[in-house]
Amino acid sequence: MMELLTEIDGQKYDISELVREVTYTDKLNDGCSKLEFSYIDDELKIQNGSIVTFKYNDTGIFYGYVFKHGRNSKGEISVTAYDQLRYCKAKDSIIIKNNTIADLVKKMCLYFELKTGNLSDTSYILATSAQDDKTWLDIIYDGIKDTLANKGEWYSLRDEFGKISLRKITELKLNLVLGDESLCYDYSFEKSIEDSFYNQIKLVSDNESSGKRDLYIAKDENSIDKFGMLQYFEVLDKNLNPSQARSKADMFLQLYNKEVESLSLECLGDTRVRAGSSFYGRIEDIELDKSMIVQSVTHKFLPVHTMSLEVFI
Repeated sequence: MMELLTEIDGQKYDISELVREVTYTDKLNDGCSKLEFSYIDDELKIQNGSIVTFKYNDTGIFYGYVFKHGRNSKGEISVTAYDQLRYCKAKDSIIIKNNTIADLVKKMCLYFELKTGNLSDTSYILATSAQDDKTWLDIIYDGIKDTLANKGEWYSLRDEFGKISLRKITELKLNLVLGDESLCYDYSFEKSIEDSFYNQIKLVSDNESSGKRDLYIAKDENSIDKFGMLQYFEVLDKNLNPSQARSKADMFLQLYNKEVESLSLECLGDTRVRAGSSFYGRIEDIELDKSMIVQSVTHKFLPVHTMSLEVFI
């Protein structure tokens, strides 16, 4: 059922029977996934840099490297390993010119000598820029946000059992229902306009011909009357024409002018569920009956497989 292997100095060890606790955590476009486990064995000395692979019911869950290990007075050894995206937290100086997100991912993997998996064709060309003193991950995440804002398509960067992949969120839809009488045994729900809610979008662009700034505003008067004015402001890239600027303002209003609903679920485990996966949620008490996207998930595999989810609604 569970297979946890580690490689130390070129020698592979199966420690599945020694493990007392295993937890896997994955977040959507927010760094690398993490595997934490503990075991008792006086002879097996896991080292930083050791390779770790974890499978559950023959499904590859994690491939990565040990970054931290420790020991307590009871002789229990605790280990934290990260997938290969951990190496991409390095800062660098990067030129973006005629590049899509997929192009940047290929450049990153070539630089860090990482294997690539499924790289979706994003097609949207990012604005030309010089990125200094930023991590590779942050640069790609910014590109994902720009692609969402300008094309309306959302992507997930992740490590899929040793291969770096860029997946369109719509590709990650699962045939799965969670909620009333379906795997879920607890939940908490919240609605908010505190963060990431805007009912007026104000964009400005430097006009080199006139020497002035062009202004583009999109707003929802009914929403402003109800909640007060909550404004988003951005200085646009000078390469955008007026039509593109107006379209961007309208798209931002459509994206941000809605109450942010957050939902946490405690469920029986399903190894298909990762950050970026979508499923159908059904909870009668909060009148929930719709598709949702996983923002973060933590799987616990012992003594039984359960998972804790934070989702976008």
